[in-house]
Formats: sequence, structure tokens, C-alpha cells
Amino acid sequence: MMECEGLSLVPDPSRYAIIPISVVILTLVIGSWLLDRHPEPPLLNPVRPFELINLPRLYRFMRYSLDILTRGAEQFPRQPYRLFCEWGELVILPPECIDEIKNDKRFDFGVAASDDNHAYIPGFNALLHDPFMSKIISRQLTQALDSHVKLIVFHKEWHVLNLREDVANIVTRMSSRVFMGEELCHDEGWNKAQAYYTMKTFQAMMVLCMVPRWLGPYIHWILPPCWIVRKSLAAARKQLAPHIKRRQEIKTAAIARGEKSPFDDTIEWFAQSGSQLPPADCQISLSLAAIHTTTDLLSQVMIDIAAHPVLFTEMRKEIIGVLSTSGMTKTALSNLKLMDSVVKESQRLKPILLGWRRQALADATLSNGIQIKRGQKVAVTSIHMWSDNNYDMAKEFKPYRFMSDTEKTSSLVSTSPKHLGFGHGMHACPGRFFAANEVKIALCHLLLKYDWKFKDDVKPEPVAFGMAYVANPFAKLMIRRREGELDLSTLNCGDGHGQS
Repeated sequence: MMECEGLSLVPDPSRYAIIPISVVILTLVIGSWLLDRHPEPPLLNPVRPFELINLPRLYRFMRYSLDILTRGAEQFPRQPYRLFCEWGELVILPPECIDEIKNDKRFDFGVAASDDNHAYIPGFNALLHDPFMSKIISRQLTQALDSHVKLIVFHKEWHVLNLREDVANIVTRMSSRVFMGEELCHDEGWNKAQAYYTMKTFQAMMVLCMVPRWLGPYIHWILPPCWIVRKSLAAARKQLAPHIKRRQEIKTAAIARGEKSPFDDTIEWFAQSGSQLPPADCQISLSLAAIHTTTDLLSQVMIDIAAHPVLFTEMRKEIIGVLSTSGMTKTALSNLKLMDSVVKESQRLKPILLGWRRQALADATLSNGIQIKRGQKVAVTSIHMWSDNNYDMAKEFKPYRFMSDTEKTSSLVSTSPKHLGFGHGMHACPGRFFAANEVKIALCHLLLKYDWKFKDDVKPEPVAFGMAYVANPFAKLMIRRREGELDLSTLNCGDGHGQS
């Protein structure tokens, strides 16, 4: 055998020992990673074959959301699943997770809402979730409600009522004086500018929800609907500017005389709160948060009362009995137990949203092992509010349901995991006390002054569009004036805590 100096032709086994050792180590590392890795929850509505973009499945969800969410609740009753909707991809949690995350600061509503409303886009600033909004609504707005409700029609013959439009007018009249003061609430230019911005913003949001999220911060520059939003916001700010300037001059003069500010409305409250939003943005944001949601609730309650005509007699009897002795005070409104139950039941069967959402600010592991990553949005759907596991004959409208309920959560303004009409936990709707009083005051006037019924004897069903679940926007009622048993204008409207 030939050998060269310094070179051996016989293989050295030690050189190849590293290969099986490396394979073992790599196997252990990969195995450990796989064991530690938690698979994503199943996706309820994936893209279909040959669908290269999300637009088709988003369209399906927007149109059939109620059916899709019902299927999700049936298919995954006790486990999380993922859902693609106009809010992006959500992790839908089972209802038993509500109490665990309701006050967990790692799960935030404001961040989720601002993102879903595209508040990061110039022109959508009025949709930014302002932390001062909750404080203003909960502290001052609830105690300042004006009980004046103007008549819809004066005729005693039956007339057609365009429900959403006319109810919106009622709610706006009741709210605007509190929101903006006597002068500004009568400024038609401002009212039109605000309404136009709101309408165009919702239209633009429908366009943006069809666009991939990562593209949103860029594509808005070339989308005409977004141009219109920016232009309409500038017009609203311009319309309000002279009022703000004049108010500031009056306020400065009053302070120079050693007097307090003569203004006591939301413009002043926002200024004192330290909010960084421009006054016009604050007013539009408040309008979206209060007027539109209250309009929807009152519209649905009127529909449900018309579907159960015996309630006209029963609710009028209660109103007369309570208000004739206590006046139109907050104490009296809280004693309208049947009305409270009717409104809460109406809201249970038709909440304004089909999902209660939050966004994770940090990684979190829930007690049942569900892992949520930072930045993920989580939600609990409203489907369980119609489950017989939570309510007897849950799919039926039972107006007395919450009158017989002895639980602390039976009142309209109370929240619970079973009833998410106003949300639940630390991010529950701060304006629910104001909204409850406003709806009750409106119902007192409407029930004593009007009769109404369905046009063509057909009940208008609510409409689901994505995560929104609204009173039928095309609903029409027949309405006529009646002689009220009680003159509400003569009643006491205060109980020592501000106007009711």
C-alpha cells in the first residue's frame, strides 16, 4: 500500500461523529420549538380556492355576518376561533372569557376603535378615540339632559313616519342644546357640515375596509372618498371657528371682570378637560358616540312596542302613575320599571354591534390556556345573548323579562357577561346613563302624545351589515297625534342634581 508523507488514505471515524450528534441536537431544538409553539385557532371564514385577495370573503361577511357568526358559535361553543371581518382578523373568544378580560388593562378598546375607524388617516381625526370623551360623558353630560321634545306632527290623522330620520331629529334636538349651547345648536350651517362629514366618513370607511390594512396609510392619498372626508372636515372646522373665537372673547372678558365662564356645554367641558382635539372634531366625535347610537336604540324600541300593542296601554299607565307624583326627574325615570325592561329587552335582541372587541397591548395567556399576541384583536360576539342557556325563551321578545329579574344586572344601565348591549367592564359605554334617560324621556313624550303602528302591518326586521346590527333604516311607521293624559310641560324637571 502506498502512503504519502503526511497523508493517510484511511478514513478517520472521528471526523464523521459530528454528523449524528448534529442531527440529534437539531431534532431536539426543532422538537422543543414545535412543542412550545401554540397553533393558531381555526379560521372560520378562509379565502376560497382561486381567491387571491380578501375582497370576496369580506363581501360575504358584510352581507351574511349574522349567519356566519351564528355558525361560529355553534361550531366553536367553548374554544376560540379566528374571524375575518371589516375590523381585520379577530380572535373570537368564548363568552366565559368576558369576566377575565373586562378590566384587564392589557386589552384596550380605544386602540381597537381608533384603528377600526381609520383614525390614523388624515381627515378621520374626529374618529380618534379621545380618553377625555369618557370622562366628559360620564361626569357632566348625564346630569345636563334637556327634557324638551318637540312634536313630530300635529295632525290627528294617520301619517307616515320615516322612522330613522324623524327619530334622529328628536334625539338631535334633545342633545344639541346640551352638547353645543343655545346659539350653536340653531346654526344650520354647522348642523349640515357636521352631518355631511359623518355621512362621507362612513362611506369612505366602507371603501377602506375593502383595502388590505397595510395599504391603508398610503392608498388614502389617491382615494376620492378620502379627499372628500378631508375637505368636509376642513369645512366643519371653518364653520365652527367664528363661534369659538366669539366664545373666547366673551370668556376672556368675563374672567377679566372676576366672573366665571358663562358657558356650560361640551365645548367648554372639552376645553377644560385638556383634550388635544380641535373643537369641531370633539363635537363630531361626541355626535357619533351619542346621537347615532341613541337614535338606533329608540327606533328599535318603537318598532318593538308596535309589535306588541298591549304595551301602549301598560307603559302609558306606568308613565302617568310615576310622573304625576314625582315629575320628570332622574329618580322618576329610574322608577319606570316596565319601560326600563322593555328597552333592555329590545337592546338584548338587537344590540347595535355583533361583537365586543379589544386589542391586546401585550402578550397574554388566559386562565384557560388561550394565548393572545400583542397587537391581536379579540372579540366576544353577541350571539350568546340569544341563547336559552342564558335566558328563558331567549329568541322571544319578553317585555317583562327584566322586571322579574332580581339580579343587580337587571336595570338598563347595568352590564353583565350575558348582556353586552352597552359593553361590559372598564370600557363599558360611559354614556349609557345619559342615553337611558334620553330614551326614557323621549318615550314618555311619544307614548303620551302619539299612537303608532306598522305600515302595511309588516314588522321591519333589523339589518346586519358586517359587525353592525341596526334598526331597519328603511322602516316606516304610521303615526298620529293623540290627547295626552298628562301635560308633561307642567312637570317638575329637577331633583337636586341638575336638570333631568
